[in-house]
Amino acid sequence: MTRIIVVDDHRLVRKCVSAKLETVADFSVVAEAQNGEELRDLVENVQFDIILMDLNMPGIGGLETTRRLLASHPEFKIIGLSMYIDGPYPRRFLELGGAGYVSKDADTEELVLAIREVARGRSYISRDVAQHVAVSTILRRSERGGIQNLTRREIEVLQRISLGLNTDEIADRMSLSIKTVAYHRRRLMEKLGAKNDVKLSLIARNQGLADLVDTELPKPSRSA
Repeated sequence: MTRIIVVDDHRLVRKCVSAKLETVADFSVVAEAQNGEELRDLVENVQFDIILMDLNMPGIGGLETTRRLLASHPEFKIIGLSMYIDGPYPRRFLELGGAGYVSKDADTEELVLAIREVARGRSYISRDVAQHVAVSTILRRSERGGIQNLTRREIEVLQRISLGLNTDEIADRMSLSIKTVAYHRRRLMEKLGAKNDVKLSLIARNQGLADLVDTELPKPSRSA
C-alpha cells in the first residue's frame, strides 16, 4: 500500500485529487494539508510514503516547503503538482531534490504513474515539463557567464526588476537612491546584453532568481 499526503490550498482541488487517488486499489490518502505550515506538523505524526505537493500555494509556498523538508529529511519523496510546465518552477523544484513533477493538466493515469514510479525509488517528470526544463537549461548555460559576473547588489536589483518594479519603487524597497538604482540597471543591461526590463526579467526567471526574492528582509541602510 502506498500512503500519500495531499497538499493543496484549495479544498475542492485537494478533495478531488484525494478522491481520485482513493479509487486506486493500492493507494491510500492518509492525510491532507492546506499549506506548508500544516504539512510540517503532519509529517512528524503520520506514516506516509509520498507527498503530493501543490507548488503554487500562498504563504510558505511549495518550493520553500520542499526545500525545508528535504533539508531535514532528504529521504522524503515529494512530487510537485503545478500549473507551470516552464519557467523556473520545474527546474528549481528538481534541483531542491523533488522526486517528480506533474502538470495540473495531467490526467489521473499520469498522476498514478508518477506516484508508482516515485514509490519505486525512481523519478518522474511529465514529458512536456521535461522538454521545457531542457530548453531552460540551454538558456541558462548561454547566460551563465553574464550572471556570474554580477555583484550581489546587481542581483538584488535584477530580482526586483523581475517583479515589475520601476526605478523609484526599487529605490524605496532597497533604501537606495534613485541614481544608484539607475546605475545598477544600466550595468545589468551592459553585462547581460539586455536592451530593456522585459529581457532582464526573462533572464532572471530563466536563472531561477525571480523566486528567491525575500520581501520580508529588513531594508538595508540607505547608501548613495
